[in-house]
Amino acid sequence: MPTTITRWDPNQEFAGLRHAMDRLFDQSFGRIPAFRGGDELGASTLGLDIFETGAEYVVKAAIPGIDPKDVEISVEDDVLTIRGETRKENEESNENWIRQELSYGSFQRSLRLPPTVEAEKAQATFEHGMLKLTLPKRAEARARSIKITPQGVIDTPASPENN
Repeated sequence: MPTTITRWDPNQEFAGLRHAMDRLFDQSFGRIPAFRGGDELGASTLGLDIFETGAEYVVKAAIPGIDPKDVEISVEDDVLTIRGETRKENEESNENWIRQELSYGSFQRSLRLPPTVEAEKAQATFEHGMLKLTLPKRAEARARSIKITPQGVIDTPASPENN
């Protein structure tokens, strides 16, 4: 029986320890920082792109091959949750698989929303396998431009007699 030798990587050991400690603290104190998911990425989670504009936050998730009716989006106590399930179609028992990388099953992703989000005005669209959530910011949280006006300056038109 052949023996396999695996090179020890101390960095991998520290990364595993840090991951375990992060999960312990997140579970113990129930914290989910703003726009940081409570779940680690894996086969049962959903990868997200999140960006901010002046008036809103936008969350995008690629979930190809799923019916929008099979996706549930909820907001409870400022935590956004996206969950759904992908199903395998017509599994053939006589196929000889060479590689099988597509994942099927349920997925879920939760993240805490910033306090500046108006969750009740959120909108969701689904096009070509891309889920797009638009989360508007509260009016008081939007950036404003303030003009400076000089004080004590009286703007009078120049008259020919004053020259």
